[in-house]
Amino acid sequence: MKHLIALLTLSSIISSASLKPAFAQSSSPAKITGQVTQAGNKPMEFATVTLLKAKDSSLVKGAIADVSGRYEFENIKQGRYLVAAYYIGMTKAYSQPFEVNGKPVALASLALTADTRNLKEVNVTARKPFIEQHADKMIVNVENSIVASGGTAMEVLEKAPGINVDKDDNISLKGKNGVIIMIDGKPTNMSSQEVAQMLKNMPSNNIEQIELIANPSAKYDAAGNAGIINIKLKKNRSYGTNGSVNLGAAQGRTTKYSGGLNLNHRAAKVNLFGSYNYNHRANDQRLGLYRSGTNNGEFNVFDQQNLMKNKSDYHAVKAGVDYFVSKNHTVGVMVDASFNNWSSPGTATTLIGNGQRVDSTLITNTQNGSRWDRWAYNLNYKGVLDTSGKELNVDVDYARNTQDQHANIFASTFEGNNKGYLRGDTSRNLQPSTIDIKTIKADYTNPFKNGAKLEAGFKVSFVESDNDARFDSLRNKTWVYDANRSNHFIYKENINAAYVNFNKQFKKLGVQVGLRGEQTHVKGTSITLNTINDTTYFNLFPSIALSYAASKNHQLGISYSRRIQRPSYEDLNPFEYYLDRYTKAAGNPYLRPQYSNNFEITHTFKQFLITSVGYSHTKDMITQILEADRDVVTGDTIVMKYKYLNVAKSDNFNLNISMPLPITKWWFSFTNLSANYSKYQTVVNNNLVNLDAAGFFGRTQHTFTLPKGFSTEVVFFYVSPQISQEGLFKMKAMYALDWGISKQVLQKKGTIKLNVSDIFNNQRFRGTFDNAGHYTAVTAKWESQQVRLNFTYRFGNTNVKAARNRKTGLEDEQSRVKGGGN
Repeated sequence: MKHLIALLTLSSIISSASLKPAFAQSSSPAKITGQVTQAGNKPMEFATVTLLKAKDSSLVKGAIADVSGRYEFENIKQGRYLVAAYYIGMTKAYSQPFEVNGKPVALASLALTADTRNLKEVNVTARKPFIEQHADKMIVNVENSIVASGGTAMEVLEKAPGINVDKDDNISLKGKNGVIIMIDGKPTNMSSQEVAQMLKNMPSNNIEQIELIANPSAKYDAAGNAGIINIKLKKNRSYGTNGSVNLGAAQGRTTKYSGGLNLNHRAAKVNLFGSYNYNHRANDQRLGLYRSGTNNGEFNVFDQQNLMKNKSDYHAVKAGVDYFVSKNHTVGVMVDASFNNWSSPGTATTLIGNGQRVDSTLITNTQNGSRWDRWAYNLNYKGVLDTSGKELNVDVDYARNTQDQHANIFASTFEGNNKGYLRGDTSRNLQPSTIDIKTIKADYTNPFKNGAKLEAGFKVSFVESDNDARFDSLRNKTWVYDANRSNHFIYKENINAAYVNFNKQFKKLGVQVGLRGEQTHVKGTSITLNTINDTTYFNLFPSIALSYAASKNHQLGISYSRRIQRPSYEDLNPFEYYLDRYTKAAGNPYLRPQYSNNFEITHTFKQFLITSVGYSHTKDMITQILEADRDVVTGDTIVMKYKYLNVAKSDNFNLNISMPLPITKWWFSFTNLSANYSKYQTVVNNNLVNLDAAGFFGRTQHTFTLPKGFSTEVVFFYVSPQISQEGLFKMKAMYALDWGISKQVLQKKGTIKLNVSDIFNNQRFRGTFDNAGHYTAVTAKWESQQVRLNFTYRFGNTNVKAARNRKTGLEDEQSRVKGGGN
């Protein structure tokens, strides 16, 4: 273990040191020039060129060839060097070692050739970089990460640049919550809790890339305060049949295992594809909740410790067919289904007193469980309308989400510190829910001869959510309906949207501008409380993105977008969920949408140093806040409620630096640094809350290529103390170290990967919230330390063309559907 830490420290030192020659003047400056070519002696534009020390192949400088394939290195000190050039899909070329002694050096051309090695012997001819920066997004090539193998999609997201996942599984991008999660360009249409459940059960081996889009164009739904995270699943590639199978197991405090199968068949007129994935997850969660405050002139302290043993069995099935009517017209049908059984028996022990003595002990045993089913159907048409490339895409979608949640709560109160029995209380609740989503959307693309492109489209969606929560209390051995806690809530929503988007490249300047309009009509009805909330609103959402290639070494980007984040369907339900008789969570039927204005400036230096600065102002930000409450049944005024509220406003400033860096031929590093400053202002229990804090996030990843098909990887991340956006807790630092190793087997058709996450078991959340004399401290620990083993085998024709990666119309809607379980 000490060797790993030493290696990681050495990597950071070398990474920093390797940058200095790019900016420092040498005492004997010299210039090195050359050209990279390809077949036919044609220039190899934008090839990656590195200057290496001849002694150990360590990196001195990096460069990108220009459109004529030429490159140069300036201010090079005296020494012995060699130059390497490479490009994706081409063989790497090296120069002969040469001396620099203060005079200019002109090297012979480096010729790159297509990597035509026998595909029977080599399945992958080029390794994509871990990070790719594009004008409008950043791409993380997950399939190249060893430590991500055998885990889940959620664990992979935690390793992506600028991504943070808090104790409640809320995902933030560059310090901002409200991210929309998409799968293969299709938003998941689920709530944050349900998305978390899905990502925790989705095997990471099925993920190829993650796209991080900070400021999406008008073509995308306006939902999502922090932008879009698009998870692209692995696909197959020409005619024939192929597939892959993967098996995985993990051991922490509990055992986990998974398996999956992907199949694809491509013929001249038809493409059939399907997949099945299974995941069994078990994990222990420990939650500590300490709170104090004065109620009715008395000082009270509640010290609660919770242990939850979560278990879930997740099945996901996808099947589809694309029929190629002609060369330019395709129709397709796809069915996507997932099923999850979740259970979470828990025990909570709460010591109640005044801080000096314990007056009573409350022991609460809960039996929580749910079954969640989701069926989604998509009918798609794609047509290329003429030879100029005009294109029309039409999607018709229907999805139904059903869930049956249940809980049994057994509470016993004892005198003092768990001494004589005083009283008991038993209750149960059932909450069946159904969410139906219907959408239709069309997207039209019109390219022009001068390189410009016009996009336009519309989308109409209808959503109906039906939640019927029933509480019963056990009185004299008879179940009695609890009208104070039960509620039947129906939510209906209709959104009509249209957009136009234009982009064009003017030599060095790229321009993209768009405008989206959305009309929303919502109606929330509590049948139990006999209340109706009916409203209609219309908004415009402009977006603009500019990119400028100042030189071959410097590219600039500026983007702006206005976004909206609507409340999830269940967060509008006033239903209350009880952890124990003094702790509960509740929805809020009066939640308003939150609006944000987002700005970002990006600079890319030599395609390896990527810097971005961003600012976001959010109005009516939605977040969960702890507030004091009163129990209408018992009259207790010492109840704490975790409730969704609209924060008056928030401001977020962020700085993000990403640096993929090849240190030697066998050592590649990627480092991501992110800093943010956030301000929040709201009112809780009629008291003004003003919070502000700076935060820092850092992650460094190092991959080492070893002999005989082995490679290994080390990852370290650190999150500084800051204000968590969810709950506005003042959180303490978190950090962890991961390690993994992989080996190719079975003629490189199979891969075995072993990794250990959170080697020292450091990951835990610790945070406090203090308002108007009420103090709350939260600690949360989960199974972050795991040993995982994974095996993947690819079979069949490895060149089968991919199934169409099409977007459905189920975009923003499913992202607001909630699911039970964690």
